[in-house]
Amino acid sequence: MPVELAAQGVSGRWTERWTVDRCGVLVPYVVKFDRAPDGDLDVSMQRETSEAEGAVVPGTTLADRVLQGDTLAFLAQRDLFEAGPEARCRTRKVVTTEVVQPLEGAEVEGGRAVAGKWAERWTLDRCGMPVGYVVRFNTTRNGTSFVAEPQR
Repeated sequence: MPVELAAQGVSGRWTERWTVDRCGVLVPYVVKFDRAPDGDLDVSMQRETSEAEGAVVPGTTLADRVLQGDTLAFLAQRDLFEAGPEARCRTRKVVTTEVVQPLEGAEVEGGRAVAGKWAERWTLDRCGMPVGYVVRFNTTRNGTSFVAEPQR
């Protein structure tokens, strides 16, 4: 069926939180949608975890558990896009992380960085093939943003 232009358009990204009843146990999930301009829809679903049980990636990342989870989710989606629609493998995991540009302009309060910039290399396992990304983090009192570029 062809995609029809609706009021919200045909492309964009959004996230939803779902609670799934799994044999009487309510399990929270984060569902991420990415619709391309041609109508192709990519969906990823990941069990939502608390900060205490969140991601802990291997290596020397400076990111806290929440930021690790956000970065991993972004890189997994980015790498699926980079691999292209022909790619059969949909599994991604972090093999290692390393700081490649130390924290600059750091302000620390209560043992936590509230300002500063740094860069890390995150290496993913794309079904047996290592794939590197350089992730540049920028922390402010309002939160942390990051951009990622494939390492060529």
